[in-house]
Amino acid sequence: MKKYSVRPATPRDLEAVYALIAAQNINDYGETMLTLDDLHRSWQNVHFETYTCMAYAGTQLEGYAELRDGNSPFIFLADSHNVDLGFQLLTILEEIAIDRKTVELSTRISEKNQTLSELFMLNGYHSDLSFLIMERVLDEPTATPQWVQEICVRTFLPGQDEQATFRADEEAAEDKGYHQPLDFDAWTRRMGMALERFDPSIWFLACDGEEIAGAALNVHAHGSDTAWVDHLGVRRPWRNRGIGRALLLHSFREFHQRGIRCAKLSVDSGSLTNAPPLYESVGMKTIQRYRIYRKNLQV
Repeated sequence: MKKYSVRPATPRDLEAVYALIAAQNINDYGETMLTLDDLHRSWQNVHFETYTCMAYAGTQLEGYAELRDGNSPFIFLADSHNVDLGFQLLTILEEIAIDRKTVELSTRISEKNQTLSELFMLNGYHSDLSFLIMERVLDEPTATPQWVQEICVRTFLPGQDEQATFRADEEAAEDKGYHQPLDFDAWTRRMGMALERFDPSIWFLACDGEEIAGAALNVHAHGSDTAWVDHLGVRRPWRNRGIGRALLLHSFREFHQRGIRCAKLSVDSGSLTNAPPLYESVGMKTIQRYRIYRKNLQV
């Protein structure tokens, strides 16, 4: 097994690590998935000595590993077929997790990345959850959304709508079989509300009077031709009225008006609310898949 020198990352490694992550994401997902600024901001909360590891062959960076949030092992390899290095990095992350008394590890891996998929399975991870990445090319304006009479749509207002949107989004997510409830602070971090990319003008709320019936919480990485429908949800009392479809079409029309030519989202392939057919009905097509891998540790 080839020997590598390993050390924790430091803030000075930002650009080198970003280049490694971006290259793997392009291979796995077709785009970088994050900006340099996104990584910089996420690193503001990383304890480098504890949760990161960089691997070098001489002066060449060959791999980066991070235990995100203390329980999510992510591995990035300069050589996508370097199983030996992947194994070494995964071993390091699991040792960190055991030291930190972490009970369960989970991670996301593209089905295109056979090296990491096989590595994690061989090391005791299992997967019973897969997601589709769906896309619609916005080369022309979409159909006009049709709203039921009592529903109106408006944009999210910072300083006013945070708590109500949090409650509505969490309630709508209860029927997702994989959903882990979040408190408000964790939700704001998950939604990237402190990141430069956060744009409240493309967060759309479907309202019934003062109540938020549903929401489309979207993300546009500026400089990119793609917007993501990050969260789309309708609360139970308002379902089966076409609100989710209308929120999607409303989002697509706004993206198109801004010159964004591609809309994407990820969805549980076994969605309990039968979401994939809804997305297909507005012209979205599956372009990629990824799986969630989990492992229980003996600590």
